[in-house]
Amino acid sequence: MIDRVRTLMFHDVVEDETQWETSGFTGPWSQHYKFTRAEFEDHLAAMEAVWSGPPPGRLGTEKNAAGVPLLITFDDGGSGSLAAAEALERRGWRGYFFVTTGHIGQPGFLDAGGIRTLAAAGHVIGSHSVTHPMRMAILKEEQMRREWRESLDTLAQILGTRIEDASVPGGYYSQATGETAAEAGVRRLFNSEPVERVEQIGPCRIYGRYAIHRGHQPANTAAYASGSWWPCQRTRLWWTAKKAAKAAGGSVYVAAARVFRRKS
Repeated sequence: MIDRVRTLMFHDVVEDETQWETSGFTGPWSQHYKFTRAEFEDHLAAMEAVWSGPPPGRLGTEKNAAGVPLLITFDDGGSGSLAAAEALERRGWRGYFFVTTGHIGQPGFLDAGGIRTLAAAGHVIGSHSVTHPMRMAILKEEQMRREWRESLDTLAQILGTRIEDASVPGGYYSQATGETAAEAGVRRLFNSEPVERVEQIGPCRIYGRYAIHRGHQPANTAAYASGSWWPCQRTRLWWTAKKAAKAAGGSVYVAAARVFRRKS
């Protein structure tokens, strides 16, 4: 069984800088996670230039020469997922698309037809919870179970197949988050910790991801994709410090981060 996986986390793609509010969640906070179509193409081109293994796809099918699969994921379920998928498909790549099911069919989000289109093209569809709580880890366990179960059921009804993949919204992960996901039927859970090592909670495997934010240079994304030591290590160190700040600051950290991004 593979014990290391390298995963990149994107969120949304819009046509140009006038379209920030047309896909996915809105507001200054969300723009931190969105790319224009041209910017996204630049990141993919940079990755393509350094990637020598088989095309990124789904777990169990793609490995590079060193045996570390490369995966590309997208959170939230914005309507821009279709543009992102098209860009991947032109390169023969496939991705993981994690859908916030409480927003399916709402303006700026995928509808059931869009979700079926992605699945039919060979992309993996997974849960990103029902309501996208900003701090999933502080919910009561029964609330977590409901977020996972209801979202998995909704997607299963749309696609007519069992859904076993999910990602944690908000970047707040805990042991209970993984345990409740496993109880709900998730077998592959992605969080936001920049690690390649795969953990296990019961029948569920836990995968880390390198987050790609707007402002990141394509060369940096390529470095993550290729596993370049220093860029990856630097990101892990930064994440560890931020994780401690999140734990200490709680809701104050979230509010401060929102203000900072609104001004930046």
